[in-house]
Amino acid sequence: MKRQERDHASRWAAAAVILAAALTLGACAAGNILKFNEVDIAALMRSDTGNQKFNVIRFQTYGPVAEQIFGYFLYRDGIEVVTGGGTPVVNMGKLTLAEVAADYNSVQKSMMYSSGSGLIVREILRGDSVAGYTAADIKIDVDIWDITPGGKESGAVLQLVYDDARGKRDGGTYRGRSLSGD
Repeated sequence: MKRQERDHASRWAAAAVILAAALTLGACAAGNILKFNEVDIAALMRSDTGNQKFNVIRFQTYGPVAEQIFGYFLYRDGIEVVTGGGTPVVNMGKLTLAEVAADYNSVQKSMMYSSGSGLIVREILRGDSVAGYTAADIKIDVDIWDITPGGKESGAVLQLVYDDARGKRDGGTYRGRSLSGD
């Protein structure tokens, strides 16, 4: 009898593990990647949008490479941004695009990084409107996912996912993906 009870209990435990894995995979799959357009940073800074203040978070790669790469996500009020556990993020408050560019140059200079590129700016589209902007080094891939729950009345929930692209583009093997996207 004891053998049957143990077999029955281990079947229930296995079923619970499979159910938990299925639920986890289902939760990860929810959401839509938002489309983006690359924009001319100089033209954007001269426009009304260039003088507008956005909520800003700064994120960076991590891992075995000595020089980490920085990027920013500028987003409008009423949007909640999720980055995931372990992702190095600094809430910068409200800044203009020019202030973000100045911070980027300042951080690179203070860390004595020499290999960074100029900021590549992309407008992130949610439906027909611009939800925000990413501003990042060319060696970092940034994606924004719309993970707004179906029943949420107002505001959007966006997830920031980024990938250190140095290994992909330079033929190396290092690929440091942010924990928010795995």
